[in-house]
Amino acid sequence: MTKVFSLYLQRRVRRGAVALQGFFASLRTTDDRLIAMRRIAAIGVLLCVVAAPAVCQERRLWVLRGGEMVEYDASTFAQKRAVKIPPEAVKSATSLSVNLKGQILFAPAVAFPVPEGDLPAMQRVWLWNGAAGSWMDRGARREVSSAGSNTAISESAPQPFLAADGNRLYWFANDARRLQRDGVDLSTATQWLAWSTGLDGKDRQEIARTVFKDCRCATGGCEETCAHGEVAVSLAGVDGAFLYTEVTSGQTQAVYQTSTRYMEDGGKWSTTPVVPALRRVLDVSGQAVIEALPDTGCCGWANQSNDQTFLRLPDRTVAIFDEQISFGNADYDVGFFTANARVAAARDMVAITIASTGQPNRPIQLAEQGQGDAEEMRRIRKALAEMPAVEVKSVSGPVKRLAYVPHAALVGWISEKEILIVEDHVLVAYNVMSGARRKSTIRVEDAEHVFLP
Repeated sequence: MTKVFSLYLQRRVRRGAVALQGFFASLRTTDDRLIAMRRIAAIGVLLCVVAAPAVCQERRLWVLRGGEMVEYDASTFAQKRAVKIPPEAVKSATSLSVNLKGQILFAPAVAFPVPEGDLPAMQRVWLWNGAAGSWMDRGARREVSSAGSNTAISESAPQPFLAADGNRLYWFANDARRLQRDGVDLSTATQWLAWSTGLDGKDRQEIARTVFKDCRCATGGCEETCAHGEVAVSLAGVDGAFLYTEVTSGQTQAVYQTSTRYMEDGGKWSTTPVVPALRRVLDVSGQAVIEALPDTGCCGWANQSNDQTFLRLPDRTVAIFDEQISFGNADYDVGFFTANARVAAARDMVAITIASTGQPNRPIQLAEQGQGDAEEMRRIRKALAEMPAVEVKSVSGPVKRLAYVPHAALVGWISEKEILIVEDHVLVAYNVMSGARRKSTIRVEDAEHVFLP
């Protein structure tokens, strides 16, 4: 079954609802209707198997409020249940994730190389498996020993992710042995590992291992000259695929070297190169990937290049945001960028949050190579007064703006036509075709406290 046919089925399921009403009205007897209902139910099961999960699976909406994760009905905003979470998780919304099954994972990111002193607070992760919550050791480490006249630092920073089906956890880790002398990095031997476990952290099953060449740390910081692995997965959880990229952090900006798509089929994993290498990944949905090309500004400068965002599809790449085209701000040291992005289930629309490095009432200096321009300054001031803003674009043909909502932040797609946004700290469903709003009574701190897998 091809993906094209799967998307075709999604649309037919929705449009068929109206036709079914007329069909049932035409049946003459109760027996006829019972027979028809049984046949249609069987067809419905088949459609749920071959079509995308979003067609037949209820969307889950979770909000971090107080000391709880509260689930709401995504279509009516009615509260369904609440799950008490650890105090550590309440203070770190970005370390929380929720999958399609309603499981919740609290796993603070561990920097690599592992900073001295950070490990104890990040050694454990917490999982709500749908029935109960429990802590488990993540296996991070930073061990210091002597190696002749040098200091050897053995370190590992595993990061777990939920599976979309709720059956397992997926773990990815950079593991290295770094040599130092007088606090200066000399060299590192690094490998990247991927494996899965049960929800209790046991039953480890290896997926992949990449061993990097021994690397000399020419600048005295291994992260500046030596590669490590980074992973991107679907917001709904690992769904039989993930993206892997080899990255060197660099002194002023990251260098993205190679990317690979890992895919599972019958318990076996295969790889496919992704060319060119992915940069900052904002969303992964099947074969669709949204990536951002961040500004190269450093050393106190905020706007030294052109922020761009792209939708990468198997057959084409679509530019969905271009800072210079949209804002014409090259002469001033204020940047506009994509803070987050989500692709619609049918892959025909993309929604993004546009944010800025500037503030409406703050002075704006010229860019490093900028020339003063009164009209450009006026445009920038006008744009800053609307930030953050949500923009929706159609990508099924020529890229076209469908909606623009100032003073809003994107959460995600509720349905084929509605996005969930945060306006004035309130959750609102916004119809990108009609502009109609369905305002909830749910108050939130910001969009990062809302989860729509």
